[in-house]
Amino acid sequence: MNTQPFRKNLLVFFVAPAIAACDAATPSAASHSAAPAAPTDSPDVAPTKLPANFTSYATQSIGPNVLCHVGAVTGDDGMNQKPVAYARNIKNQQILWMAKLDVPVNTFQSRATHCTSVGDSAFVLLQSDTQPEQTLSQTLLRVVKLNMKTGAVTLQKNLDVPKAYSAWVDEGADHFQWQAGALVVSGTYRTSSDNDSQAAFTLHLNSDLKP
Repeated sequence: MNTQPFRKNLLVFFVAPAIAACDAATPSAASHSAAPAAPTDSPDVAPTKLPANFTSYATQSIGPNVLCHVGAVTGDDGMNQKPVAYARNIKNQQILWMAKLDVPVNTFQSRATHCTSVGDSAFVLLQSDTQPEQTLSQTLLRVVKLNMKTGAVTLQKNLDVPKAYSAWVDEGADHFQWQAGALVVSGTYRTSSDNDSQAAFTLHLNSDLKP
């Protein structure tokens, strides 16, 4: 989209390189073979390798020897992006967890473009398109909070950019970072479908994704 500088060519994709409860019960013969139900907020089990057609958008350190990778997977036609984030151990290159994130309601595709962390949580920025036609589409923003150790989604919230018809965040860690105790998100927005009506914005959020 000519109004989304950070959107990559969807027809070119690659596999990133190597950097790329249930209640407790007493065991019994009858229950020993029953598998416990997976928590509903758990990410998909991390595979041994990245899914096909994964495009990397950014890599950011989120702890000692741990990198957060964000991007999207597509169909074989390079369309219909679905956001993905995963953590990798730098020393042994092992994928610690992988989260295949939901495409927000009322959008047709989404990509994870930025990642940062504070305390025991990682924060991922999603940028989503409302329509396949670039000249008509709007870009919507969402922040997803993940458990640093498991990748489970603990909170997510759409970002409200006042007066924005469409908003986006350019490439670079400085546009999505923790600063003075706040998650600072800075980008550009349009007040209408007119490409000439652009302005900069900056949002400050706490760890609960509130202003």
